Amino acid sequence: MTRRGPVIRDQRLALVLGYGGILIGALALWDAYEGRGARRPFLVKLLPGG
Repeated sequence: MTRRGPVIRDQRLALVLGYGGILIGALALWDAYEGRGARRPFLVKLLPGG
C-alpha cells in the first residue's frame, strides 16, 4: 500500500481546524452538562476540554 500525502496540505490550516474542533467540542460538552446542571459521566472527564 502506498502512502499518500496529508489530507490537508497547509499545516497552519490543519492546526486551526484541529484546535477549532477541540474548542467547539469543549463548548458543546460544557453546554450539554454544566450549562444544564447535569453531572458529567466519568469518561467525558478524560476527553480534551472535558
